[in-house]
Amino acid sequence: MTVLFVVAMEAEAAPVRAALGLDGDGVALHASFPARLWTGEGVAVATNGVDARHGVDAIASQPAVTTTLHAIEALSPSLVISAGTAGGFQARGAAIGTVYLADRCVFHDRRIAIDGFDRYGVGDYPVRDLSAVATDLGFATGTVSTGNALDAPDHDVAAMAATDTVAKDMEAAAVAWTCEHTGTPFGALKVITDLVDHHTETAEQFLANLHMATHRLATAARLLADHLRTHPLPTQESSP
Repeated sequence: MTVLFVVAMEAEAAPVRAALGLDGDGVALHASFPARLWTGEGVAVATNGVDARHGVDAIASQPAVTTTLHAIEALSPSLVISAGTAGGFQARGAAIGTVYLADRCVFHDRRIAIDGFDRYGVGDYPVRDLSAVATDLGFATGTVSTGNALDAPDHDVAAMAATDTVAKDMEAAAVAWTCEHTGTPFGALKVITDLVDHHTETAEQFLANLHMATHRLATAARLLADHLRTHPLPTQESSP
């Protein structure tokens, strides 16, 4: 099988590529977008690249969609993993450095209070059952929830509480949406850099813990790729 890791930030992606033995500058995925792709034996990494106008990593949901779509079209992977750092919740057992595999993936900031559109806003996308893998590797599992902001105002916190969110990120549900539309199995691997329910500012926690968390992410990605290589998943469609 080919496992594709989709990663937003270069600070997250570089250690992951090193752990997976992928070097070089990669290749452009599309002439109009900054995303790049690295491929190896049974494994690949796609990054969103750098936004040309602002000169920063192209983070959040829009770049995640285009990167995932173009990488799927290029590779037809067996499994797509949204890999990166995330915020966590002390109240639900998280600590800095906790590694999670998603068993559910939703949005928390698409508030559309109209019947039908409300469920569309949350999303609740199909996620490949990786619970046995998580047990084997010692990873935690739970809901990964996505929003396009680093902070978490009260209404977002309430939405995440309603879905028992354990990891808050800015890309996973966008990757999951793309995978659902292309019929590609999806999973998410997240490492906690900051605690949403802690008094310290999110940005301060994120920057202080980013180096540690990205190296833990790299180790987790290698362990996951190795496990899937030696213990292939049963053939089946993604399941909610």
